[in-house]
Amino acid sequence: MATKKSEPWTAHLSISHESSTALAASLACEDVSVGRVDDTVLVTLTGSSASDLRARFNSTMRSLRAASEALMSIPRGGEVDD
Repeated sequence: MATKKSEPWTAHLSISHESSTALAASLACEDVSVGRVDDTVLVTLTGSSASDLRARFNSTMRSLRAASEALMSIPRGGEVDD
């Protein structure tokens, strides 16, 4: 049975990353359910409609992207840029 546009929608994301703790923390202000298993972040988004779910998905992805870009700017292994 297909979900109608006006019915609640749910999406599940599974993201594997060595910095899963930081990525999970970046979602603290998002209205999503977040869990972690080893190096995997488990995210559940629920929207009251298809368009609401899309908006929540976009906001969640922006938060994850910002966190990912911030993590990439941190030197690894004690390296320091001059």
